[in-house]
Amino acid sequence: MKKLWILIITAGIITLATISAMGNSMVCSKHDLGCLNQRAFGSDTGPMQGTAYNDYGEVCVYCHTPHSADSTAPLWNRQSNPNPTTSYQVYSSPNFDSKTTGPDGISLACLSCHDGTVAVDAVLNLPRSREIVDTGVHYAMKPGRSAAGGNACGKCHSRNTGAYGGMSGAHDATLKYLETDLTNDHPFSISFPTYETDPGFNQPTIPSKDGGREFPNGVKTFAGDKVQCASCHNPHDPDERNAEGRDPFLRASNKYSALCLTCHQK
Repeated sequence: MKKLWILIITAGIITLATISAMGNSMVCSKHDLGCLNQRAFGSDTGPMQGTAYNDYGEVCVYCHTPHSADSTAPLWNRQSNPNPTTSYQVYSSPNFDSKTTGPDGISLACLSCHDGTVAVDAVLNLPRSREIVDTGVHYAMKPGRSAAGGNACGKCHSRNTGAYGGMSGAHDATLKYLETDLTNDHPFSISFPTYETDPGFNQPTIPSKDGGREFPNGVKTFAGDKVQCASCHNPHDPDERNAEGRDPFLRASNKYSALCLTCHQK
């Protein structure tokens, strides 16, 4: 009996340690779409399997595949917007020197979910580890109720028009719906200003394995020394419990505008 209690206590300690370690893990984070139902149990929202998207039962498959991948991002498994130079409205200002013809590089990978044109479960290759039953419901990350059939996450997850406004306790996800109008978002897919072009910017000095340069806190540029969505965001490092003092998926804390001041001197 004593040995049994020791085993139970040990198992409990291991379980708690595992859960604690998952603070920075992709497992059951918001980017783990296979875990959305587990996150929903015990909440007012409730599980969504079969009603909003296909649950493939795997962590990585919604974004990555080992074979026949797309070149948008490493081992990329998602459909992307086919017309990036014409589909998006991009940031513009008289005081803004850096120009872009539209999103490119790894930012297109982020937009394959966040621009709301592609369903969150729209993958190139389905997993083969289990039998997949297509529910026929494929919601995309966009606000409001679609007149073409209501296939928007914002059908529930929108502060003004969705369940958040009174139907149930579904969380508001409006900030995630970037859509194709990017004029009110920080510009990306732009060249990082050099000291010669704008001395008001700090310069990253560490060579990055992604083909650009990096600051000590992890903020980086990518191939072509370009600012991309992933310059400030790390999709694989959620820190949803804010254990490191930064908001989820940011590369560094923005307390007192620290993240912004990584690049901007003012």
